[in-house]
Amino acid sequence: MGKFSDSVLWVTFVLLAVAICNTESHYLVQREQGRVSLVFPEAPTLTYKDRMALAGQVVTQSAAYRKQLDTVAAAVTHMDLMTIFRAFSDIRGFTSEYGPSDSERSINNHGTGSNIHDNSRNTPDNIRNTPDNSRNTPDNIRNTPDNSRNTPDSSPNTPDNSFNNHVKTPDSVGTVLDAVFDSLKDLSNIGANSSRCINDTGDLIINMVQRQGWALKFLDAVGKPGPGLSQIKLNFLGDYSLCRSLESNGSRTSFRGNYVTWKVSVGPVNPINPAASAVIQWGVCMPDSCSDAENTLFVLEAVERLGLNGTMTVLQAESHTDHREVTTATILAILILCILGTLVLVGTLADVVFLQWPRWRQQRMVQEEEGIVNSLVSGSGREGIPSTSRSQDDDDDDEPLLITNQDKEKVTPEGNANTGMCVKILAAFSVYTNGSKVLSTTQQPGSITCIHGIRFISLSWVILGHTMSFSLADVDNLASEAPVELSRWTFDAVANAFVSVDTFFTLSGILVSYLTIKEMKQRGWRLNWLMFYFHRFWRLTPPYMLTIVLILGLQRFCGQGPLWETVQPADKAFCEKYWWTNLLYINNLVHADKVCLAQSWYLANDMQFFLVSPLMIIPFYFNEFLGLASCAIFFVSHVTTTLALSVQNKWADSLVSAGQAGHDFESYFTEYYEAPWCRIGPYIVGILTGYLLATKRDRIKLNWVTAIAGWLVAAAVALAVVYGLRGDIGGKHPSSVGVAALYNAFARSAWGACVCWVIVACVTGWGGFVNSFLSWSPFVVLGRLTYMAYLIHIALIYIYFGNQQTLFHFTNFNIAMTFISIIVATYGVSFIFMLVLESPMVGLEKLFLPQSRPKQ
Repeated sequence: MGKFSDSVLWVTFVLLAVAICNTESHYLVQREQGRVSLVFPEAPTLTYKDRMALAGQVVTQSAAYRKQLDTVAAAVTHMDLMTIFRAFSDIRGFTSEYGPSDSERSINNHGTGSNIHDNSRNTPDNIRNTPDNSRNTPDNIRNTPDNSRNTPDSSPNTPDNSFNNHVKTPDSVGTVLDAVFDSLKDLSNIGANSSRCINDTGDLIINMVQRQGWALKFLDAVGKPGPGLSQIKLNFLGDYSLCRSLESNGSRTSFRGNYVTWKVSVGPVNPINPAASAVIQWGVCMPDSCSDAENTLFVLEAVERLGLNGTMTVLQAESHTDHREVTTATILAILILCILGTLVLVGTLADVVFLQWPRWRQQRMVQEEEGIVNSLVSGSGREGIPSTSRSQDDDDDDEPLLITNQDKEKVTPEGNANTGMCVKILAAFSVYTNGSKVLSTTQQPGSITCIHGIRFISLSWVILGHTMSFSLADVDNLASEAPVELSRWTFDAVANAFVSVDTFFTLSGILVSYLTIKEMKQRGWRLNWLMFYFHRFWRLTPPYMLTIVLILGLQRFCGQGPLWETVQPADKAFCEKYWWTNLLYINNLVHADKVCLAQSWYLANDMQFFLVSPLMIIPFYFNEFLGLASCAIFFVSHVTTTLALSVQNKWADSLVSAGQAGHDFESYFTEYYEAPWCRIGPYIVGILTGYLLATKRDRIKLNWVTAIAGWLVAAAVALAVVYGLRGDIGGKHPSSVGVAALYNAFARSAWGACVCWVIVACVTGWGGFVNSFLSWSPFVVLGRLTYMAYLIHIALIYIYFGNQQTLFHFTNFNIAMTFISIIVATYGVSFIFMLVLESPMVGLEKLFLPQSRPKQ
């Protein structure tokens, strides 16, 4: 591999020393039975909240970064870069003096050098130690006869044989190697590292210096600092696949390659906002006989040998292996999948054999009889032939899609009459029946058809925002091109995508008000309110909790690579300890800073809004003024509370700008963004709109003047809500505390009002092409999948970026293509999850609680 391989070797060792030479001892020393173990701080695992904070910092500080590097950037690019450049000068002189001859380089470049070296190791004398070898001078680093590991009396079980008598070199780079080998000996003497780990590591380094082919491949798999160090490119990925495939060929000890990430924090890790910590990450290929603590000790001991002090923190090294922890959640998830898989298989078979087959047979007999009768009738009297399309008046979801209303009148219920309860329970898990219902585009008369399109577009907006935010943790141009892309005003629709969640709050308020008020008009206000709540809990909770178990137990098995985090999912510890808060829908109130399944804060808010919704809906039954007064009390309380808390805590006006200096991101996220009293505004607006549609839908009369004015006002307000934060998102003109408080109190409700206008305009016939688009039949299917898609999309984003072998290059095109692929994957997996997790719960509810809700 020639001079280039030598250069890479010295660069690796020198940059290793430079990167962590200014290090304080941030670790605990533990001694037990003569052995010493050091406990290092672990690198932070970025949770949902941390990634949101990182996105906010990148977006809001992009303009400032173009003018002046921050403190961390200045330290890395000025002091450390100058040291690195001086090291390169030393390396150039060192490699020119001790570099291999042209013949050696020619052999290595043709790939045959490693075989020569490996064969030579089987002879009594190392080929490097022959008199003809020009490099076997006393100045050579490791090839003196008394230091060779190839002599017959060299024992691999003696950890210091390989490096006790090495020859010191006067060169500064050789000093680094001396420190490494001295560290190996000292670590062995104090018992901090195992003998095998030290032997294997020493053997690997010696064979690297001797240019053994297999050892140089270990070096080749190490991450190399590339161009752009001045742009804070601190993540040096190695070749994960190459490292994992390597083994010690020709070495006296046997080991395989283990991809390890060395991590050093510039200063102490920020426990409140880990995303603000600048962590240097270096992918190296180490022997698999060394543990994470031992790999960390090599770095720390070598650094301390240099005798330099500073303010950097060595973090626990992380091995990326194929080993995955099998937890209780894993066993439970596998058990649940086995049970559900069996129920789906048996249920589909039972449905086809006992329910569908008799119906198909009777339908065929009816059609054959009609065919005989029609063949005897002259003329064109074919009105009796059943239609092949499903009637719009068919609202019985229990009937299969292959049978029509006319057929139902002729087909006797023989197939169901003798069907037992056991078969019906199994049929609730039938892929055939559930799949036909999910894929049906039939909509009932009087339904609000545009809601399906709004659901899909809003969730796509949510996924786009999360895709952008989560990609920033592992990009290679975070400080260069990414801020330029994010600073454009056109990107505000992505940076301020958080209002898309308020669309769902609005839709939820509309639907619960619309359906409940219509029911009260038929049955009075004394509904079965217990079933009102149970129906909601049953429809949401089983798929919700099953999804948590599956993600918690199986996500860690869904990827590997240099970017795959050991802790999967990121909120694993929170889920194991606080899962019960999700079950009770209080995870946004209790341990709000430790949320399991990060996006579930929305579900908690929505359930809490649902619990208090009768207090706003029931008064409408008695008097319209009472209903409006009740909603007004809730809304005024919401606005007053939000204004007061926003001014008191000096909250920013967006989750993106909350990460700027002077704002408390933690307070904003837990006390405003997740708090129900600050987010109920759009829900109240939705309840008012639902009442309007349920009672005055046919009496809403608009003309072209009011319709155009309504569309213009709604468009202007919506654009102001999304793009009105240009100064805050760009970081140039942040809003004052008062302006931010007004935005926090009214902007989300204003957005909900705009969504309500779109729905009212579409329902009353003034939607035009907007209504045609939002009512497009494929949106009916996609709208049904939004709940499961919302639950699983973040897990899929984690899996996608975690499986990358290289850093993500942030551009608009790459984000767009990644977003499209994640959308397709999310809805594909959501369809499977809905068939297995959600639809069976709906079928069981109808089976056991047929009167739990009216036909809607």
